[in-house]
Amino acid sequence: MSYYPREVIDDIRIGNNIVDVIGQYVTLKRSGSSYVGLCPFHNEKTPSFNVNAEGQYFHCFGCGVGGDVIGFMMKYSNYSYMDALKFLADRINYVLPEAEMSADIVKKRELKQNLYEIHKIAARFYYEQLMSKNGTHAVEYLDNRQVKLGARRKFGLGYSPIAKGALYEELKNKGFTEDTILKSGLVTKRDNGVFYDKFFNRLMFPIIDVYGNIIGFGGRILGEGQPKYLNSPETEIFNKSRNLYNLNNAKMAKLKEFILVEGYMDAIAIYQAGFHNVVASLGTAFNKDHAKVLKSYADSVILLFDSDEAGVKAVLRAIPVLKNAGLKIKVLQVHDAKDPDEFIKKFGATEFGELLKNAKNHIIFQAEQLEKKYDLNILDDKIAYSKDIAKLLSSVESSIETDAYLKEVSRVTQIDIASIQNEINKLNNGIQTVRMVSKVSQINKNGVDDARSGLISMLVSNKAYYDLLHTHIEPKEFVEDFYIRTVEYIYSLYSQGKPVNKESVISFFETVEEQSRITKLFVRQVGYIEGEIEKALNDLVKKVKEAYYDKLISDDYSNPKLPELMELKRNVSKLYISLSDG
Repeated sequence: MSYYPREVIDDIRIGNNIVDVIGQYVTLKRSGSSYVGLCPFHNEKTPSFNVNAEGQYFHCFGCGVGGDVIGFMMKYSNYSYMDALKFLADRINYVLPEAEMSADIVKKRELKQNLYEIHKIAARFYYEQLMSKNGTHAVEYLDNRQVKLGARRKFGLGYSPIAKGALYEELKNKGFTEDTILKSGLVTKRDNGVFYDKFFNRLMFPIIDVYGNIIGFGGRILGEGQPKYLNSPETEIFNKSRNLYNLNNAKMAKLKEFILVEGYMDAIAIYQAGFHNVVASLGTAFNKDHAKVLKSYADSVILLFDSDEAGVKAVLRAIPVLKNAGLKIKVLQVHDAKDPDEFIKKFGATEFGELLKNAKNHIIFQAEQLEKKYDLNILDDKIAYSKDIAKLLSSVESSIETDAYLKEVSRVTQIDIASIQNEINKLNNGIQTVRMVSKVSQINKNGVDDARSGLISMLVSNKAYYDLLHTHIEPKEFVEDFYIRTVEYIYSLYSQGKPVNKESVISFFETVEEQSRITKLFVRQVGYIEGEIEKALNDLVKKVKEAYYDKLISDDYSNPKLPELMELKRNVSKLYISLSDG
C-alpha cells in the first residue's frame, strides 16, 4: 500500500485531469460526454479506448484494461504505484510530504533500493565480461546456439568469470557493505570467512520484473559441472514463484495469448524468431502464483514444454493450475526436434508459426496421454480408458465441448457415446449431494460474480442502498478477496460520511490489474427498470449469500455445523428486503 495519506493521493489525482494526461499519449476525440481513441495497450484499427471525463477513469472495451489516471501511468510507463504518483505530483508541481514510514519500512525500502542497484551493477559487470577476452568461450557458445547480437543485448546476456570473487570485489569497490552484498544472493561466505561469487564460469541470464528492474539471474554452466542451470536464491526483491522470464517483454507484445516454455534458451529462440509473447518458468514447478501473473496479461496460454516424459508430466501438472486461474489452455509438442530452440533452427520461424496454429486443446492432449496407458484392442483396457476419459470430461463445464470430445473418444475407442455419457453422469450425480452443490456452484460462478458486481454498483450509485443493505449482508459474504476489500472500503467510506463514487472506489486499488477489474465492473453495470429494482436487489442479495454458504459447506464436508449451515442457506430464500425499509 501507499506510504502517503489518502488525502494526498486524492489531491494528486484530482489535480491531474485524466483527459489532459492521457491526451498527451493518445489522440482523443470527444464522443458525447466521453473521449475515444486507439488503445495504446493493444493493436486496433477501430477506437475502443474510452476516457470518462466525468468519472475520471478510462476503459478499453477491446482489451479490458482500465483505471484512474494513476493506473494509466502505471500501465503506460511501467511505473510502480509510487513512481506513477511521484510523476503526477511533479506534473502539477505538487510537493509530496515526507512519506509516512516506520523505521522498519524505511530500512526495508533502503535494502530493496540497494539490491536493485547491486543487480544493475552485476548485470553490467557480467555483460562487460562477456564482451572481454574472458568471455570468449561464452561468445562461442552463443554463436553455436545462433543467438544473434541483437538478442544478446535485448536480454542483457553476460558471463560470470572463472575468478570466484570477481563480482564481490566489484561490489565492494562500489561501496556496498558485506551484509548488503550477502543479502543480494549473488555472493556467499564460506566457513573460512572467504567470500565467493554465487555464479562463476556461467552464461548469465538477467531476470527482469514487469517494471524493468533486474531482480535475479540464471546461469548456465560452461564446461563440466553441476547443476547445468543455477538460479539466484530468493531475496527481498526476487521470488521465483511469482516471476516469469521475459514477462517484461512479453506483456509489451499486447497479445492476449502467451507461449509458456521451460527454459531461457527456448524463450530467447522463440523471441528472436519474432514471437515476442513468450515466457518461461524460473527453475521451479509452475504454480498458482505464476498462473495469476499470466492471467493479469493474457486470456489463453500455449504450453510448449519438451516432448520427453518429464516435459509431458510438467504439462499435465500445469493444466489444472492454469484452468483454475481462468485461462484457456492449448498444448503444443514439437516433433523432429528435442525442444523449440532446436525446431526453429532446423525448420525456421515460418514453420514454427504454423506449428503454433495447430496447438491442441488441453482436453485432447490429456486424452491422448491417457490412451498411451492402455491397449485399446483389449476389452478391459478399453473400458478402463473410457472410465478415465469420463473422469476427464466430467470437469468440462460446457455441454457443447463435452459432446465434441465424446464424439472423438467414441471414434477412437469404438465405445458407444451413450455409455461414456452414462459414466460421466454417474460421476457428476452419483457422489454425495454436498459435492454436487460444489459442482453447481462452480458452474454458476459467472452468475455469482455478476451478482456481486451488481450489488457493488448499486452501493456506489446511492447511499440509500448502503443504508438498506449493510445490515443484511456483510463484506465477508462476498467470499472473494477482491470483492470483500471493495465492499469493506465502500462501507467504511459511508460510515465515515465520506463521498462514495466510481472514481473514489477505483482509486482505492493500487495495481493495474485490480483497477482494470473494478473499472470493468462499473462499465458493465446493468440498469434496472424502476418497478423492478426491488426484485433485482433481492435476487442479487440471495445469490451472493447462497454462494457464501455453498463455499462454507464445500470447504469442509466434515464440519459438525454442516446441518446448521445448510439450514442457514435454505433460510436465504425467505429473505426479503423492501426499499421502503431504507
